[in-house]
Amino acid sequence: MYINKFLIIMGLTALLSGCGGTKTFNFNQPDAVSNPTNVQDSYLSSTSLYGSDDGGKSASIAVLLPMTGDFRTMGNDIKTSVETAFLRKTKPNIKLTFFDLSGTRANRDIVIGQALASNPDVIIGPIFAEDTRILRDKKSSNTPVISFTSDVSALGDDVISVNLIPTQSIETIIRQMIIDGAKSMLVLAPNDESGQTMASVANKAASLYDVPIRGLFYYDSGNSDSIKDVAMRASMYNTRIAVNNRAREVLSDILNKETLNANQRYSLKKQLEKIERSETLGDLPYDAILFLGSGEDSKTLASFLRYYGIKNRDIAFYGTTLWQNSDIASDLTMSGSKYATLPEISENFVGLYSMVAGKEPNHMASFGYDAAHLALGMLYSPKSQSAYLYDPNGYVGTSGIFRIQPNGESERGLRIMELNASETPNTLKESPTNFITTLYNVRSNNLRPVSEKEISTRGINPGDYIKIPEHLRKKSAYKTKTIGANYIESETPNNPDAPIQIFAEDTKEIIVNPDYEPVKLENVSRQNIDSVEIEE
Repeated sequence: MYINKFLIIMGLTALLSGCGGTKTFNFNQPDAVSNPTNVQDSYLSSTSLYGSDDGGKSASIAVLLPMTGDFRTMGNDIKTSVETAFLRKTKPNIKLTFFDLSGTRANRDIVIGQALASNPDVIIGPIFAEDTRILRDKKSSNTPVISFTSDVSALGDDVISVNLIPTQSIETIIRQMIIDGAKSMLVLAPNDESGQTMASVANKAASLYDVPIRGLFYYDSGNSDSIKDVAMRASMYNTRIAVNNRAREVLSDILNKETLNANQRYSLKKQLEKIERSETLGDLPYDAILFLGSGEDSKTLASFLRYYGIKNRDIAFYGTTLWQNSDIASDLTMSGSKYATLPEISENFVGLYSMVAGKEPNHMASFGYDAAHLALGMLYSPKSQSAYLYDPNGYVGTSGIFRIQPNGESERGLRIMELNASETPNTLKESPTNFITTLYNVRSNNLRPVSEKEISTRGINPGDYIKIPEHLRKKSAYKTKTIGANYIESETPNNPDAPIQIFAEDTKEIIVNPDYEPVKLENVSRQNIDSVEIEE
């Protein structure tokens, strides 16, 4: 059945060949970490399978993937990668068996039992956390499992994952914020288990890298009303409307009531004209926004934020690996936004997989190829199982470097991309090539939940955004109050950037003046903001 595939792969073997030896290191000895080994060749220099290369102890590998049902496409993509790796590299004393992990919970339990009954030396799969947890609880303690789940709570007890852990992109992009000069941030996350976990990671990383979070809001993914409400609150819209109104009131009153020279009148008119071009006025207490949701959610949020006066030319937008392969890349209004993601899949593997499968591989397929080689390498390596799997040098796979942490979590090198309104964003920073420098300091286990946090701000004073004649500044009619303050005075009063929480009495103050007639803002459209319909 696989003769044609075999011939293809034999013809392409030279494309993927490489070299490299391995050493035994300890994660507690960072000075000993050196360059990673190519995972495809990590066992070629060994002399045997458990000691003998020709006729030694045989071994079996069980592969648990959904090959029918709703997730069959994902499962079969990985299956093809595993088959491809074994056709290219396998030894005659390796037995590979696939188990269809599809259907109901009861059916999947039976399949897991059948796989374990085959007494595999290594298990590849499952994909999903629920199945991985059940397998972890049922397997013998010394059977390694190379899974594809991104949920670290399902790992441990020699259950590892080769999948990307999405939370790592948060730490990567926050480091980019520092390079860009960001001083503080706003965090927007979906209100689900994944979003809350990512918000917890963002909170931890923000503290670690000293980029304060000025506000954190949860929204219901895909819910336009919820997203609109969060955008309004995050933008301090009501406060900035009130600031705009007060500034215009002062300028209008002076122009209508005071005796001014030509220069003064000209200056005040120019200021009023500028303010009237927008509904809002005032700087925000953050200079970066971190979007923790999907590309679609992030596009909708950004659209509403622009509606409420926040544009990515004024506040920098950042995303995570969840933006990868979304249509956010071609959105003109998101140009300049940055996100962290995996490097490109290696061209050699793309060519090989395409010839076998008739289509280009996705990252899950590339993880399957790496998992198969990791399993083979562990079986053929003269090193112990643990020394091989948890080698701190890591490995070079088809999607960049990776290594396995002692808790089973994969650690992958990520690159920084910048959107440019095309299907191919710019690569701003390439992914790292080794683990000599620590990539991540935040682990996604043992994190505390983070509650929603209203904007921390000392408020906005309209007087800071207008300039009136010196002789009029002491007139009570033209004095302005700070609007929208929200802070705790007891928290480091000497630090102007300290997080705060107190409500000024004039937060919702309504400005009424019979002589004030603001210019109608005809240039502010309330119809369509990009692809999002705004309903008043």
